Amino acid sequence: MSAAVRARLAMTLVAWLAAFAVVMALLALFGDLLAALPMAARAAVISGVLVTVMVNVVMPRLSTVITRWAGAPRPGPAPTGRTAGRSGQDTIHL
Repeated sequence: MSAAVRARLAMTLVAWLAAFAVVMALLALFGDLLAALPMAARAAVISGVLVTVMVNVVMPRLSTVITRWAGAPRPGPAPTGRTAGRSGQDTIHL
């Protein structure tokens, strides 16, 4: 199994475990307050907080650790110059 595949599997497992822990913490802290809400509102609140915490707090910290642990190569600087393609037609310029 390549290092990139190991890193992706490790990141998936760790993300799931972290999401589980965040949801459990939210339910433990705010379960009684959320119980009064309709199910769609509860799902909206929990998923909104979950995504915010995962994207801004948990995953930035874990991604470096997991990448090092799994042995995946670190991304280098972006390549410069033209990309391979037929006369540049495949390149999208914004």
